[in-house]
Amino acid sequence: MSDGFTGVKTAMLLHVPFFASLLLDMMDVKVGKFEGVFPPGNETMATDGKTIWMDQDFIDNMPIENAVFATAHEIGHAMWEHMARGKRYMDLGFDGQEFHPMLYNIAADFVINDMLVKAGVGKMMYKDGKPCWLLDPKYTCDMTVEEVYRDLLKNAKKGNPPPGMEGGPGDGRDVHIFNGDQISPAEMKRAIQTAVDTAKAMGKLPGALQRFAEEFLEPKVKWQDILRTTVTTAASRDTTSWARPHRRRLATQGVYLARPAAYGCRLIVWVWDTSGSIGQKEMNLFGGECADIIRTCHPETAFLVGCDVAVSNVHEFGDGVEPDWSTTEVGGGGGTDFRPPFEWVKEQGLVPDCLIYFTDMMGPFPTEYPGYPVIWCLTTPDQEGKVPFGKVIHVDLTEG
Repeated sequence: MSDGFTGVKTAMLLHVPFFASLLLDMMDVKVGKFEGVFPPGNETMATDGKTIWMDQDFIDNMPIENAVFATAHEIGHAMWEHMARGKRYMDLGFDGQEFHPMLYNIAADFVINDMLVKAGVGKMMYKDGKPCWLLDPKYTCDMTVEEVYRDLLKNAKKGNPPPGMEGGPGDGRDVHIFNGDQISPAEMKRAIQTAVDTAKAMGKLPGALQRFAEEFLEPKVKWQDILRTTVTTAASRDTTSWARPHRRRLATQGVYLARPAAYGCRLIVWVWDTSGSIGQKEMNLFGGECADIIRTCHPETAFLVGCDVAVSNVHEFGDGVEPDWSTTEVGGGGGTDFRPPFEWVKEQGLVPDCLIYFTDMMGPFPTEYPGYPVIWCLTTPDQEGKVPFGKVIHVDLTEG
C-alpha cells in the first residue's frame, strides 16, 4: 500500500523529482473525507488546478506506484492549465458551440495519462488486463486536449459514446473543478523551470517530460490555432438571451444573468489570392482552413472571393453550408492587387465581422483601413512589413 500521502511524497522525491518539485512548490494538497467534492461512490482525487483533494481511503489503500501515477496526474492538470481553459470554455463556448465539461475532462485525462505512461511516472492501474484510467493509443500527449475533445465530440455526434464517460473499472475517474482558482502562468512557468533543473541535477528527467517542459517554456503554437482563435475573437457577437436565466450562475451566485442563446457570427469574407504565384498546395491548405473556420464560427453568411489583379469569382454560402472546394471555382492566375476585394465589399454595402486574406503578399494595398477586422494569412513571413493594417498570421506550408 502507499502509506498514505507521506509515502507518495517520499516516492516522488526519490523517483520522479520533476513532479515532486511541482507538488511541493505549487500545489495545495488536502487529504481527508470531503462531502460535496466527490460524487457519492467516486471518492478518488479532485483538482481545480491549484488544490488537490485526496480521499483518505483512496490514497491509503492504493499501491504506492499507482498512487504516484494518480498524484502526478492531478499535477498534470495544473501544468497544462486544463481547469483555466475549461472555465473559459464554460463561460464562452468552444469553437462557437456549447461546451461539454465531462467530455473535456475525458480528453484531458487521455493526454495526461499517455504522457505519464511514456515517461514511466509511477504505474497505470490495471484490472483484468485493462487500464483502470483513460488510456488510448489514438490520443497521445503529442495532441492538445482541444484536438482530442474535437475528435471525441465528432464521434459522439455520430452516436458513438465517448470512452470513459461511464468511468473506468475499479476506482472511477478524478473530479475536475472549474472555479477559476488558478496558478498564474508566470508562476507555473517558474515552477516548471525549477522542476526541470531539479530533475536534471538528479539525472531523472525522462525524455517525454523534457519535451513537455521545453514546449511549455518555449511554446510553439500552430498557425491554424492562432487563426481559429483570432477569427473567433474578431467575429464574436452578443448571443445572450434573457428569456431563460443562466442556471449555474443563478444557483451558485444568486444572480439572474443572461445565458448563451447561440454561437456564431454574422458575416465572414474570405479572399483567396489566386495569382500565378499561388500553387495548388496553397489552395488546398486555404480550403481546409476555410472549412474549419466555417465549422467553428457558424457564420450566417460567408463569401469566398477569388482575386488576382481583379475579383474573378464570388461564392456565397449560407448558415450551415460547408463548401465543396473540389467544385468551387476561384479563377485567377494573373498578377496580384489587394485593393479590388475591399472595393467589392464596399460596393456591396457589406460590413463583415472580419475579412481573411490568404496571400503570398506580392502586390499593392489599399491606402485606408476599411473599418472592420482584417486578418492577413501570409505564406511569405518576410513580407510582413508591407502590411498597412490588420492582424498578420504566418502560414507554415509544411503543416497539414
